[in-house]
Amino acid sequence: MTNRTVRIDGLDIEYADTGAGPTLLFVHGVYVTGALWNDVVAELQGNFRCITPTWPLGAHRTKVVDADLRAEATSRRIVHFMEALELSEVTVVANDTGGGLLLASLGDPTLDTSRIARLVLTNCDSYEHFPPGSFAQIVKLCRLSSAIGGAILRLLATGPGQRFFLKAVCKHAPTAERQREIFGAFATSGTTRRDAVTVTASLDPALTMRAAPAIERFDKPVTLAWGAADELFPLSHAYRLRDAFPNATLTEIPDCSSFVMVDAPKVLAAAIREG
Repeated sequence: MTNRTVRIDGLDIEYADTGAGPTLLFVHGVYVTGALWNDVVAELQGNFRCITPTWPLGAHRTKVVDADLRAEATSRRIVHFMEALELSEVTVVANDTGGGLLLASLGDPTLDTSRIARLVLTNCDSYEHFPPGSFAQIVKLCRLSSAIGGAILRLLATGPGQRFFLKAVCKHAPTAERQREIFGAFATSGTTRRDAVTVTASLDPALTMRAAPAIERFDKPVTLAWGAADELFPLSHAYRLRDAFPNATLTEIPDCSSFVMVDAPKVLAAAIREG
């Protein structure tokens, strides 16, 4: 595995690049790092080039100076990242907030998304669910006051807070070592958590709602690999996306919540490989 950094839109993005073959680009959600995908990458790197950035979503280590961290700017960075690395025929695999950002990029008329050959969406934000309902109160508080938002995220970054978070998104808790990898600087850096407040306050369903026409026009293959035991992003969200995309298939993964890559990495890898 090669760890690298690329400068995109005024900030440095760290990413891991491993394996060879068709390109997979992974997009995670808020408060976690690209290491969230490590177990899936381990299954796929023998046949694919796997690129796992840590997007600036509140667990990044890189310093941010005068760069736009809001959701709309981050959605554009997904496409700008592919352009900077000169990637083509890319399968983009997204989860949680990352899925909402990817959909938002499809709906942005300023972007050329032709480098995307296929989408794999695991449990993620879509339409009016950006953020999902149970997370909306945190977004409101981050908008109301950065100090209040920072205090909430500081609690979430503690050991008990991380366990609370993981219980909401996993059926099977990761090991302590994996937990440290997943949360990265969100758990250790007050500066990063301040960035996380900015990101959180910017989550807006207008970004994902505007993608609705683009979803109906996107005729490339879409695989929906969805944890079936998820209260944040229930199967009804997956059915809606399946019916809206012209060329989508749905794989329901039992006994999994939002973080399918943690609960069932082998099953998710198979869905990515075979889709």
